[in-house]
Amino acid sequence: MYQSLYRKYRPKSFADVIGQDHIVKTLKNQIKFNKIGHAYLFSGTRGTGKTSVAKIFAKAVNCTNNSNGEPCNNCDVCMAVNNNSAVDIIEIDAASNNSVNDIRELKESIIYSPSSFKYKVYIIDEVHMLSTGAFNALLKTLEEPPAHAIFILATTEPEKLPDTILSRCQKFDFKLISQKDIYEYLSKISKDANINIEEKGLKTIAFYGNGSMRDAISILEQCSLYDENLITYDDVCEMLGTANDENLYKLLELIKNKDTISSLKQLDKILSYGMDIGNLIKSLIYILRDMLIYKSGKDNLKEILYNDSETIKEKANLFGEGFLTDLLNGFILLQKDIKYSPSPSTLLEVTVLRFLNPEISYDISGLISRIEKLEELVIKKGVHVENLINKEEAEKEVTSYKESLLDVKKDKKEIPEIIQTPLKNEKDFDINNIWEKVKDVVKKEKRPLYILMDKGVPYLKNDSIMIEYPEEYNFMKEELAKPFNKEYIDRVISEVCGKSVGVTFVTKQSEDEMVKKVKDFFENNIEIV
Repeated sequence: MYQSLYRKYRPKSFADVIGQDHIVKTLKNQIKFNKIGHAYLFSGTRGTGKTSVAKIFAKAVNCTNNSNGEPCNNCDVCMAVNNNSAVDIIEIDAASNNSVNDIRELKESIIYSPSSFKYKVYIIDEVHMLSTGAFNALLKTLEEPPAHAIFILATTEPEKLPDTILSRCQKFDFKLISQKDIYEYLSKISKDANINIEEKGLKTIAFYGNGSMRDAISILEQCSLYDENLITYDDVCEMLGTANDENLYKLLELIKNKDTISSLKQLDKILSYGMDIGNLIKSLIYILRDMLIYKSGKDNLKEILYNDSETIKEKANLFGEGFLTDLLNGFILLQKDIKYSPSPSTLLEVTVLRFLNPEISYDISGLISRIEKLEELVIKKGVHVENLINKEEAEKEVTSYKESLLDVKKDKKEIPEIIQTPLKNEKDFDINNIWEKVKDVVKKEKRPLYILMDKGVPYLKNDSIMIEYPEEYNFMKEELAKPFNKEYIDRVISEVCGKSVGVTFVTKQSEDEMVKKVKDFFENNIEIV
């Protein structure tokens, strides 16, 4: 009878367990030094080895010839467990046996000694599915079970367990298995099972295993039946419902070149293969992430890249950091929103259109992009409003964009120009000159931030640079004060100054507010003249 790969290659000893060394070592030592607990909680995502380790542990504590905590897999106990014929190893699926009556039956049977083993081991899978009444019924037994009983509770959602249950268990958290470990184990299985598959295809399966060995092995088994000869990278992509790398890189290049028609055609081509949109977005996110990491300039990146390092190095040089960051943030937000969208493909197309034409968005980045576009039209290369075809329309558009950016109401008075006040400078520290140099650097690297910075007035306070904005421009201050923007500006200031100097963005207080604070301080015992 055919046996699925994940069952055939399920670990039979602690040495076979992949990626959970911190748990395996502890459990082996407990058996070795005869310090076995009575209740364990194994938690972690699916396919990380919770049930497999539970069975190995149940086998090892009963094995008559165990060596340093490892089961021998040759004695009658080990053979019975491996053949699923051990009556003293009781597996309970809490998803379908979650009532109070089910737990009462367990409590009634637990008092009887094991029929042939040293310990009776109860493995309760998906234990979080038990009802409140069932948990209450289990509580006392779990706290003081008979000496011959061991409980192993397995769950993917430990936060759903009552604290009273958690406090009575030794807790072991199973971590996601690394892509490298999954790939190496899949390679071993492929050779043993005579599955002929390209290395890149195998790495893709490991990537889409999402840290779950069982999921990765299931994908490999599915792909193994696709072609009797050689399973290619493209075959794997087709089976997974995702696009190959070349199609994704081409889409990114077209977006970078602002080629709207070709970008939408390329996206349509990718979607026409029947690609799963969730997988498609995930692939784009990890490609962008890898290129950003490479462009950070750090060495020895191969171990932390999800995609082929040589391809990443080649393609990363085609894109700027700002472009990659914007797209990465956009796709991460899209990944969250797409789960609840009735039309995921349309949402993806609109997101791509926003990358191509940022000015169609009405958030701060969209408004800045519209201002930039207008600035280029009016100012760049000496072009003036007088040279435009219709001066009145141009002036009207300038006013419209300014009002959109500042959210000025029709009945609001004109916002006064900011007048820079005299600055208190340290010796050899010209704050005006420093700030202008900082803005010049930002203008070249991140022009949208420069537009926000240009409205601020710098001054020194307690050896720190303060950038002041009037209340009308408070939204600019809030945007610049965001951690990722502030960290970037801090770095530029440090490079310009040659030393670390902090920067703080503040809102200028009106005269009325200042007077009120003074009066409050003196408890209204003064008169302001």
